[in-house]
Amino acid sequence: MMNVMGIPKVIDSINFSLMSPEGTRKMSVTKIITADTYDEDGYPIDRGLMDSRLGVVDPGLRCRTCGGRPGECPGHFGHVELARSVIHVGYVDTIYSCLRATCRNKNCSRILLPQQKLDEFRKQLEHVGRDGGKWWEISNQIIRSATTVEKCPHCGEKQFKIKFEKPTTFVEGKNRLTPSDVRERLENIKEDDVPLLGIDPKIARPEWMVLTVLPVPPVTVRPSIILESGVRSEDDLTHKLVDIIRINQRLAENIEAGAPHLIVEDLWELLQYHVTTYFDNGVSGVPPARHRSGRVLRTLSQRLRGKEGRFRGNLSGKRVDFSARTVVSPDPNISINEIGIPEYIARTLTVPIRTTEYNIEELRNLVRRGTDIYPGANNVVSSDGKRYDLRYADREEIANKLEPGFLVERHLKDGDIVIFNRQPSLHRMSIMAHEVRVLPGHTFRLNLSVCPPYNADFDGDEMNVHVPQSEEAQAEARILMRVQEQILSPRFGGPIIGGIQDHITGAYLLTRGGRLLTKSQAQQLLARVGFFSDLPKPAVKERGVEYWTGK
Repeated sequence: MMNVMGIPKVIDSINFSLMSPEGTRKMSVTKIITADTYDEDGYPIDRGLMDSRLGVVDPGLRCRTCGGRPGECPGHFGHVELARSVIHVGYVDTIYSCLRATCRNKNCSRILLPQQKLDEFRKQLEHVGRDGGKWWEISNQIIRSATTVEKCPHCGEKQFKIKFEKPTTFVEGKNRLTPSDVRERLENIKEDDVPLLGIDPKIARPEWMVLTVLPVPPVTVRPSIILESGVRSEDDLTHKLVDIIRINQRLAENIEAGAPHLIVEDLWELLQYHVTTYFDNGVSGVPPARHRSGRVLRTLSQRLRGKEGRFRGNLSGKRVDFSARTVVSPDPNISINEIGIPEYIARTLTVPIRTTEYNIEELRNLVRRGTDIYPGANNVVSSDGKRYDLRYADREEIANKLEPGFLVERHLKDGDIVIFNRQPSLHRMSIMAHEVRVLPGHTFRLNLSVCPPYNADFDGDEMNVHVPQSEEAQAEARILMRVQEQILSPRFGGPIIGGIQDHITGAYLLTRGGRLLTKSQAQQLLARVGFFSDLPKPAVKERGVEYWTGK
């Protein structure tokens, strides 16, 4: 965020609150009055759902609000004035709590607890201040106590039981409460009582949970696409908004014409259905809205939730560069700090190396080898930022042009540092740094001792490799994230990396009593564990043959 001088603002805090009807109108750049989108010439219709004041996605058009072209304009909200109030399906539980905890008498609408009790709860809320968790605890206690009261302590009126029938219907005694009735009751709740229901009156009012104005999202979040056949296909949100506007217009016309109550009720229910499925097309007990083809529409809630939703699919998990994924297999012959990388992956993943007078000859040789011969290089970036792809460029010419300051993106090689990860990443040791060992084959190779922190086994598990691109990232990975730095678990303080399965069995078989090794066997074992000094004295000599024990 910038102020008028272009200096970045410092954000002190962020509040989440309900949007007021007035706030929706203020934010809106136009009132949407028609369900039509484009005219015969393919231009957005004024005050329609693709009005160019809401933003533009079509090449050649400019936004009539900010003047930006597609890609520059962030998009702007519009609004629809609803002919009758409708309940927001996301707030039905809170609405239900407010209705049950307050007096049914429109002239009273107080919380159904004696004044003394309310004053005590107010003091408790003042004491906890901005602590949201404790505030909710107290307000839930108030609501639980108030919902059991049968007679209002303020006006003396008898309280009929209110039932909630999913998804958005409230019934008092034998009478069904319309959204307008619900909104009127919520409007009558006193300002002093609102905090006791868990709502901050500075930023929200209970009646705002019943909609009278519907925000229309910018065109940029629901772009239309042109199919190969030349037919324009609209986004699912636009389809839903078309339904809402059409039914809203019919409802307004019937109310104005004085149509029978039954017709108005039916249209009102249909409007409620379309608004409910616009917000959430997966509400239990409500038939999902479908496309003409029979496909279930993906509306607001479906865009956010689930594995493919905005949070898990796009924010927490996303596609990244300089990464690889394949099956893992065991290799007891590499160090716990190492990871075996297949050569075909090492030829694709690169590390940027800055050319200096000390490494220029080595990098020239890599450039000459190109992309297909390992070890080689895939790209060269000159000092002025020009990029050369070595698959197509004249490698000899570029190698000769190489000078200090150029960047050579060379293949991964032994000793490079990479970050290794197995999902789900549940604790710190799910992501650790390893040194590269380029090996033949098609799988990542892993020392068996490092399986427990990753919770990996070799029945088809896949893991990810990420190659740090800057020297700072490489240094951090090498110093902070290497496997040897993660041996002690922060959860229980003991080692999480150590001998498992065959290691333990092998150590027992090697050192148990009666185990004798010939000179050749002893030399092989000691050499394998990195012992290159003189052979210790033999433990036993039988019939002129020297033997060593496994100890």
